[in-house]
Amino acid sequence: MYCSELGYITAFLAGLFFGLSETLVRAASVKLKPFQNLIISLLVGTPILWVASLLTWNGIPSLKVVMSFVLAGILNFVVGRYLLYLSISYVGVTTASIVTSPTVVFASLFAWILLGETLTAIQVLGVFLVMIAVYLVHAEPSGIPLHGGKIYIGIIGGLGYAVVFSFASLLVRFGAGYIGGNPILGVTISYTTALVLTFPFLVKDIHRKTPYMGKMLHYMVIASIIVTLGQLLRYIAFSTCNVARVSVLIALLPLHTLLFSQLLPGELREKPGLRHIASAIIAIIGVVLASS
Repeated sequence: MYCSELGYITAFLAGLFFGLSETLVRAASVKLKPFQNLIISLLVGTPILWVASLLTWNGIPSLKVVMSFVLAGILNFVVGRYLLYLSISYVGVTTASIVTSPTVVFASLFAWILLGETLTAIQVLGVFLVMIAVYLVHAEPSGIPLHGGKIYIGIIGGLGYAVVFSFASLLVRFGAGYIGGNPILGVTISYTTALVLTFPFLVKDIHRKTPYMGKMLHYMVIASIIVTLGQLLRYIAFSTCNVARVSVLIALLPLHTLLFSQLLPGELREKPGLRHIASAIIAIIGVVLASS
């Protein structure tokens, strides 16, 4: 499928925004737990997306389009985002970005099986390289586990996110590209679905006594705005490009987080070693091959 310049630009910027957002999530996780981060991201992002949808409204979508975005919202912004934030909290943002890099592998495989998109033999090498990168960092996280988390839970959470996110990408591609849905309205429907599902937990959490969050809450609000913009860009990219081409640009995430993690304050600043740098490079090469 032809991929427009807009598709390439929006996919690259989406990955950049995700890297910055995830770095801020790591900072916020000092006080906030993964599910709290999830709810804040939905509370902040949903109104922004509805404004964007109303400004670009082009009619009521079909039921098939709506359902594809609803399912994408459940997978991506409830299950997937929780697993991602858990991984960031337990193993650090640099390691989490490498562990979640198999996303493009799963996305390409799902697209090949379910959408009939091409899959070449050289992609097998890419799969192996990505898995090697995950193996290299699984025992040496870039950040200390927060909230008493276990490293292996962070690794499993990151891999689980990769599976969920890749399948959600397929649903977005189906709704925004194959059956003509508005991508901006699509991400709005997805966010709204996720917020409705998590709202009862928000109400329950309000009644609990929580420590003063201060600056950490500010980090999370900024992270929520940035990731919302990133999701807008991702959905737009999927409306003009196939899953593999979008995923490979977003999968530059380990490079982005390696750089952004150096901006974290004080003790939160991650110190990735040669193992993490090499793993990030191997993961990116693997992603490129897996998406070729």
